[in-house]
Amino acid sequence: MRLPLMFTARPSSPGWRLPIIVFLLATMVGGWICFKTESNRREIEMARANQLVSNYATAITRQFDHALSAANALAVMVHQGKGRVTEFPSLAKYMLNMYKGAYALSLAPDGVVQQIEPAASNACVNGHDLLAGMDRATLVPTMNQNVVEFYGPIRLLQGPMGAIGKLPVFLKNAEGKSYFWGYTLVTLKFPDAFSDARLEDMESRGYTYRLSGKNPQTGKIELIAASRKPLQGRSYTRQVKVGSDEWTLEVSKKERWQHGARLFMASVIVLICSLCMGWFTYILVGVINSRRELQSIAQYDALTGLPNRRLLESHLKQAIAGAANGAHQVAVCFLDLDGFKEVNDSLGHATGDYLLQQMSLRLHNCMRASDMLARFGGDEFVVVLNELHTIDECERILARMIKAAQEAVDIDGKQVVVSASIGVAMYQPGLGHEELMQRADAAMYRAKQLGKNKYVFAD
Repeated sequence: MRLPLMFTARPSSPGWRLPIIVFLLATMVGGWICFKTESNRREIEMARANQLVSNYATAITRQFDHALSAANALAVMVHQGKGRVTEFPSLAKYMLNMYKGAYALSLAPDGVVQQIEPAASNACVNGHDLLAGMDRATLVPTMNQNVVEFYGPIRLLQGPMGAIGKLPVFLKNAEGKSYFWGYTLVTLKFPDAFSDARLEDMESRGYTYRLSGKNPQTGKIELIAASRKPLQGRSYTRQVKVGSDEWTLEVSKKERWQHGARLFMASVIVLICSLCMGWFTYILVGVINSRRELQSIAQYDALTGLPNRRLLESHLKQAIAGAANGAHQVAVCFLDLDGFKEVNDSLGHATGDYLLQQMSLRLHNCMRASDMLARFGGDEFVVVLNELHTIDECERILARMIKAAQEAVDIDGKQVVVSASIGVAMYQPGLGHEELMQRADAAMYRAKQLGKNKYVFAD
């Protein structure tokens, strides 16, 4: 590392001019370094906080979605039993172990709760009419049997704060006509419903948080969970998707100094220590480390969290270097989603972004530990299959990706279906990473020409 040159006064010169020049120059350089360090620190803090709140929001949504899906499982049982669920207590107990976050499961034929587990702690709910005071003739035709109705945060009849997921169930009578059977219900209790998200861990990482949502009974904003200390300074907010509703998660850095105060203190230190080379070194090292952290953040795609082109290129070069020894094979797979543009145009970019995130998770689950999945741009992904020993091994992974891509994605009750066209280029001696990418890209276009939803190997 090259350090800035230090100016020294001539021993033969007893004047004051050079010391003043050195002091002023050191002050200006130190001031500039302090400003850049503070700017970089703030950028890093912002990136980390935004990523943090996004990760926790996703974790909460994931646990809620899983717990609420128990209502669908109960609905299947009701359909199979034609309106009766035999051995409900034992089945419900088993399901409560499977669907972590669910506090209670219940059946409400004709809207009246008749069976609930655990029975002992929820006896007060038995006989509760969910449709009391409502016009059933008007309400029933508007029900959507494919969507779990989310109702919370509310004060549960059992006492604590929580939420309820209700799924309207419709059966067919002897004449084949559909009729409203009742509800399958999932009861959630706070904070157990989102315990897997481990919001409390944020405090040990130096952050405060607040999770809130609108009470459907009162219309007021209810505090669902919060850190022991209140939010301080600038907060970072994400909307948390919970069933058919949205909550708000806010995160801030604990014990934040004001920007101006930090700059003032740094300036004082620079003035005092301007003639000390060690201080210059300390500041310079801080700036360089900050830039390295920012560079690391810049290597990942902001939407999906996958490696971007820069990191992909570096990884592919390393994989090719390893394959050149002949111990194993490397395949580059260029994947493009079929029908993604139509989804974006018809349902909006927000839906398209969510679809890309879901596809990233699915494709990543098809990979091995030695493989890399990167977002190349738009709806294009690149997969580097490293340490391959047979073509069959490669084709098994490709088949999993094709199958995963064409499974429907539930977005706000809509089943969105796309597929994937994949071009595959196997490493051959003498080929560089750019040539491999080009061959895989060309093979992908042949896959689209051959009818899409398939993989094609490059010639």
